[in-house]
Amino acid sequence: MKISICIPTWEQYGHGTKFLKNNFDNFFNQTYKNFNVIISDHSKNDDIKNLCELYSDKFEIKYFSNDKLLGNGPANTNNSIIHADGKIIKIMFQDDFFYSNTSLELINEEFKNDECKWLVNGCNHTNDNGKTFYNFMSPSWNDKIPLGVNTISSPSVLSFRNENICLFDEKLTMLMDCEMYYQLYIKYGLPKIITNCLVTNRMHPHQISRLYNQNLESEINYIKTKYNGNV
Repeated sequence: MKISICIPTWEQYGHGTKFLKNNFDNFFNQTYKNFNVIISDHSKNDDIKNLCELYSDKFEIKYFSNDKLLGNGPANTNNSIIHADGKIIKIMFQDDFFYSNTSLELINEEFKNDECKWLVNGCNHTNDNGKTFYNFMSPSWNDKIPLGVNTISSPSVLSFRNENICLFDEKLTMLMDCEMYYQLYIKYGLPKIITNCLVTNRMHPHQISRLYNQNLESEINYIKTKYNGNV
């Protein structure tokens, strides 16, 4: 099955192309080769577009400049999702990356089972661009996930079938992932869980979670209202 790796991009304070290049080099080394990369770019310059052109002979890249709702991460992610043509959608934020060269292969194996509609995989974290790793975690479900008790991790651990797709709520930032997991849970039930560590979350000063954490309480209240207090 073809996997579309969906990446919302932006300048990320001058680090965007560095992070994305790291991802592209990582993708090239994946053992599973039936994939393409869908870029939705909120950048105000052509740096990421030029990088995509540079790597276009290594694997299929579909680049989409996106000038709508600039700075809205969920909207930019959704734009990459709706342009995906693979049977499987793999979310990857530009500052995160695959920990294992077999990550796509293991994801594909799980989706060979028609009952697998969405999955999440294990992950770890790095503070030094992948020199060392810590906080290895295996995802698990709990009923308070929509309220921010996130035992799954970032959107970069998420994959789902490209059919009757769910989209991220564009009114959320901090809890865009938790609310998306809840949407998928309502639609399909519990996720398939790959306990293996397949993705690394890169920790750095310009992460969205560090810039916008003051909005957490208001986002929790928004989700409670959205689901009529049933969360």
